[in-house]
Amino acid sequence: MEPGILAWLGFGWWSLGATIQWTSAALGRSPRALSPIRHQVRDFSVVAPMAGAADASADYVEVLRRLAEAGAEVLICVARSDDAAVAPTRRTWPEAPILVGTGDTFNPKMNNVRKGLEAASRDVVALCDAGILLGADELTRAAAPLAAGAGLVLALKAADAPGNFAAEIERAYIDGHQAKFLFAADRLGLAVASGGVTIMTRDTLQRIGNWRGFNRWIADDYSVVRSVRELGLTTRLGEVMPRLPLGVRSWSTVWRRQVRWARTRLRLPVWPLVLWEPAIGWAATGAAGAAALFCSGSNASTIVLALVVHTAAWLLAEKWFMAGRGLAFGARAAAAALAREALAPVLIASALSSRAIDWRGTDLGGRWRASAEGSSGNTASGKST
Repeated sequence: MEPGILAWLGFGWWSLGATIQWTSAALGRSPRALSPIRHQVRDFSVVAPMAGAADASADYVEVLRRLAEAGAEVLICVARSDDAAVAPTRRTWPEAPILVGTGDTFNPKMNNVRKGLEAASRDVVALCDAGILLGADELTRAAAPLAAGAGLVLALKAADAPGNFAAEIERAYIDGHQAKFLFAADRLGLAVASGGVTIMTRDTLQRIGNWRGFNRWIADDYSVVRSVRELGLTTRLGEVMPRLPLGVRSWSTVWRRQVRWARTRLRLPVWPLVLWEPAIGWAATGAAGAAALFCSGSNASTIVLALVVHTAAWLLAEKWFMAGRGLAFGARAAAAALAREALAPVLIASALSSRAIDWRGTDLGGRWRASAEGSSGNTASGKST
């Protein structure tokens, strides 16, 4: 049977997905040559927000203590003196510098971080997501692009040591999916934003209005990248990927986090990419290819074989990317990657089903809308909805 127009569209869709998968892996897998290291550990203020005991693991607090002993200014931030992170932090590091207090903006994370950014006194400021194990050598190497003129460097976290399959799926989202596309986009010179360690000079921090530069959009990482770029400075990803041990995760925690990130990105100018991702994923492109073969008169054996090859090639591209970045990819990681891809349509449907964005019990989306509606206007306030 001669393939018709629908079959050709299916083959095109299938080919497009495979091309994007392999191209992004090729672009993202090879680290750039490291820039010369100019800053020493004593040049850094490390702002470390915590909320809850889970953010104050002994390993993480020990890493912060070692940074302080090496000469960095470490500023641990909690919203309240009775926050559950305080006691475990004091057990591991009795003299830990803990700043207490909160702001009154729509973003509870930045309300906590604000005092740390305002107190930072060293030449370079690093805002670190809780739990990331960032050594002194990694910190100085991560900041190296600042010496080459970058206005902001983002060191993406590398999820590590998953304790169960739910954590393995979270690792698949962080390492195999997000990091791959972010590194590829960064290699093309596009502005990218994500969690990890955000590093800039204190002068740049002051030029963007300190904490205010993080609060202009609903996502603080996106906001600070835009704020720095509007100064005419470049932003880029660092070549260092500090580890984030995952341990045991509950499925509900992993899923809520992915839904929150998807809903947040839907409220940013990058929202078309959120809708585009499931369309070029393993499940959708594989289904398009299978449909194209069926419409062309192929038998069931041929279709099944094609899907096996499609799956193997998809996983091979992801493994190739992760090998280039020094990230492990075994049988459990492959199974988690397929689970992530199969859930992509469900994730986007969940993201579109509500405007609520849950962040540790707070509706960040509702607070953002109230903040935007209460301002005198988007132009005057510098906000974007």
